[in-house]
Amino acid sequence: MESDKRYFIEGLFVIGFSIALAFFFVWLTRSGNKDDVLYRIHFAESVSGLSMDDPVKFLGVDVGMVKSMTIDPEDPSRVEIDVMLHKGAPVKTDTKASLQFKGITGAYFIELNGGSADAKFLVAETPAGEVPEIPSKKSTISTLMEQMPRVLEKFSALEDQTKKVVSDIGAVTAKVKENPSLLLRRPKKDKNDDSRDRKRK
Repeated sequence: MESDKRYFIEGLFVIGFSIALAFFFVWLTRSGNKDDVLYRIHFAESVSGLSMDDPVKFLGVDVGMVKSMTIDPEDPSRVEIDVMLHKGAPVKTDTKASLQFKGITGAYFIELNGGSADAKFLVAETPAGEVPEIPSKKSTISTLMEQMPRVLEKFSALEDQTKKVVSDIGAVTAKVKENPSLLLRRPKKDKNDDSRDRKRK
């Protein structure tokens, strides 16, 4: 009995220690590095599919995560997103942010790109006390959705032209079926062509 009791207590201790260790790692992950830098991004499009703690990548490399998302109080047509990026992330004045698909799940992540060698670091160019703001550009899916009505309009016009051609071919085919001799007739000459032939003679 005493050995069973001892094993039971040891088992509880191991389980409790494992749970505490898991909570510690979760806290450590969420708290991030104290040297991380807060940046702000405004998107003039829906961010549906983007969630808190989703990754922020620079040319595909993880450099931080999303910390907060809210509607811009000064412009309700924009979404204001705060991100925490590693101190060493090369965010420059010409760096741009965009939303990118995460596989085929419909989820988003924030992708940073740009940043020429001659450009200055955004943090250094931001006045003291202000949050550095990374300019955004429209995502590929948003651009495609904007162009979709024009593409559909062109397809509709092309469809109408195709229907007209098919209709004309059908009419000609019907006439030929009624009178096959039409295929043996020579095309009518233009009067101008006849006058030119006479002059040559």
